[in-house]
Amino acid sequence: MLLMGTSLILIISTLLLVWVKSIRSSIKILSLQSFFLGIAGLSLAWQTGAADISVMAALTIVVKSLMIPGILDSTMRKINVTREAEKYLGRETSLLIAAGLVVFGYVVTGRFGFLLAVSEVRYLPDAISMLLIGLFVMVTHKKAIMQGIGLVVMENGLFLFALSVASGMPFIVEIGIFLDVFVSVLLISILSYRMDRTFKSISTDWLRKLRG
Repeated sequence: MLLMGTSLILIISTLLLVWVKSIRSSIKILSLQSFFLGIAGLSLAWQTGAADISVMAALTIVVKSLMIPGILDSTMRKINVTREAEKYLGRETSLLIAAGLVVFGYVVTGRFGFLLAVSEVRYLPDAISMLLIGLFVMVTHKKAIMQGIGLVVMENGLFLFALSVASGMPFIVEIGIFLDVFVSVLLISILSYRMDRTFKSISTDWLRKLRG
């Protein structure tokens, strides 16, 4: 029951990211997704007794569910404007494509025989879906902060993928990826703040115009 509930929350939260208009709402959804991802990791760590997985799961809850959303929300408060998540595609089209990516994730993992009778392996379709939809969010949004959110969703998918197929990656690799994502989000927040001060906008379209 816990497995099914967590899986459903991860998929629904990922789909909501392509539907909501408000960046603030997207930040809250990311926080919720990361929290339940951490719960999934703690559940696996309890089943396997793997201390490194429990550490990464705890870090996921603290950093990606609390710290990163806090940094992004603080940036939005400094900008002091309610921003919409501008997209290159409409919400209906985006949701349809994202739903198709979820179906693709389940079909691909099913055909390759990954859906075995091991509970943690059943997260694999969700991991593939999160990786693809995270990338989709990055390439279809104009705002730098939304692209940062897409990056975190991709990393969440990668972490869940590692839990599914190998009970986690080597600890040093996980920490390295974790730190890379944290620093990237921090830089995106700083960039967004400077862009707003310079261009009165956080759309990456302004950066493209600077190329001449």
